[in-house]
Amino acid sequence: MTKPKRSKPRKKTRRTTPRPRRKPTTRRVSGSAKRRPSTRRKPSSKRKVAVRRKVASGKKKAKRTRKPPVWDPRIEIAIKEMNRGRSLTVSARNLRLSNAELQRALRQRRLLTRKGKRWVFKDNRPRRVPVMTAGRIRVVTVPTYKEAQLVGQHAHSVREFVSSNNVRLLRPFKGRAVQAVNGREFPLETDPNALHRIAAMDSPPFHEIYEITSNT
Repeated sequence: MTKPKRSKPRKKTRRTTPRPRRKPTTRRVSGSAKRRPSTRRKPSSKRKVAVRRKVASGKKKAKRTRKPPVWDPRIEIAIKEMNRGRSLTVSARNLRLSNAELQRALRQRRLLTRKGKRWVFKDNRPRRVPVMTAGRIRVVTVPTYKEAQLVGQHAHSVREFVSSNNVRLLRPFKGRAVQAVNGREFPLETDPNALHRIAAMDSPPFHEIYEITSNT
């Protein structure tokens, strides 16, 4: 029997022409995501650390600081007039201020609040006032202008009573009290004898004790 002839293996030949480069294949992603090439390199951890250090070493943005309200004695006078019922326009005209200047100063002091299309003036700054109560004078911090106004009216009526002995001047204040910031109430003194004793004491005048504790 004759053996079958084996086919000779082909010799490998080198290519003389270079193979064309393959374009990066793209894969479709479901949804609204864009196509991304599969050959995209992921950022290394070293690069992430370098970026963080660069951000940390950069200058920090300066925080916005609120400008303190400009002090002007005319503005305090305008606030007193508006507390007595005058409008912002009339108060500004009497003190030779523009409406914009007075409005800006009141907004800085948080005395104007927006209600719909108009600005509403409301003075809720705490004040230290001397209150005649329980046979003596006590300095009390009241929360609003109305409380301080009541104390001032009472002090004015007491001065007139001491000079005239007219008890009728004290009747509007019987049973009335002033509420402090902490919620405690101080009844206004209406006893004639107690008021005469208080008037005989060496107490500082009202304007020396009266003080606004917050301008903002």
